Amino acid sequence: MKTILLTAGGSASAMPALLRYRAAGYRVIVCDIYPREWNAAPLAADEFFQALMVTDEAAYVQQMLDAVRRYQVDALLPLTDVEVDVLCSRRKDFLALGCILCTPEEDVVRLCRDKLRMAQRLSASGVCQTIPTYDARNAPDEYPLMLKPRSGRSSQGQAVVRSREEFEGAVSRRDDYIVQPFITGNIFTVDVARDAQGQVQALAREELLRTGNGLGTTVQVYESHPLEAVCAAIAEEIGLVGVVNMEFIHHGEAYFFLEVNPRFSGGTGFSMKAGMDTAMLMLACHQGQSIGLCSAVRPGVYTRQVEIIGG
Repeated sequence: MKTILLTAGGSASAMPALLRYRAAGYRVIVCDIYPREWNAAPLAADEFFQALMVTDEAAYVQQMLDAVRRYQVDALLPLTDVEVDVLCSRRKDFLALGCILCTPEEDVVRLCRDKLRMAQRLSASGVCQTIPTYDARNAPDEYPLMLKPRSGRSSQGQAVVRSREEFEGAVSRRDDYIVQPFITGNIFTVDVARDAQGQVQALAREELLRTGNGLGTTVQVYESHPLEAVCAAIAEEIGLVGVVNMEFIHHGEAYFFLEVNPRFSGGTGFSMKAGMDTAMLMLACHQGQSIGLCSAVRPGVYTRQVEIIGG
């Protein structure tokens, strides 16, 4: 039996991943910054330990290395952006312990996390439609504008400004904003897997209902959506190996690129339910295996169901 360690046991992707790996015969270790009883996935795990805050990077990394030794972990899957950011540079340290770190390569993660550099890269390559993106010093004096932290996560820290006064007030409070014209439209996300041989599987869904921080709660899953080819081109352009989530906004007749989340999406359970086995694809990609073509997809509307446990 192989052993997998999932971080962030309270994240939306933790339980779908845990259930899939358990069904495949893996021993699953889960950690989280909160006590085991506070989230469902830690309660269902074979083993649990309480993780340190990532703010102390050295201590956090050492705790993960120690856990890999203690539990003889074969694959480590960070489930949140901040954990991916910290761990992606330590791939060799984990590999020396016989553990595969399931994140994209560090240079790919750094590119994905830099919204300005990523927009410039994709705009220059022409592989997708991008929203004109500026740093705050070169922002157009046309409103409304969308302000985003350059390395922001989900929708945290975003602001829409509708005048020069609002713009100046916002940028005076933080110095890391990128600036884009504010556009409206429906949000599409695509789970994307690419192996080291360049084969790609992708599955698109439209977010019909989502929380304020961008977690889809009801989605429309599509079969053979045009965004699948777009995402394959983006994945090739940035040299991706692994499973990530790409986001777009459908405005007018175009799908405009928003960002790449270099990890499982919070909606990875939707993809697995619809027929794209993102959990096993993650392992295959990082083990150097060929992922082939996606199996039959079950399009339709999918929604989350909340279950009360404990007591």
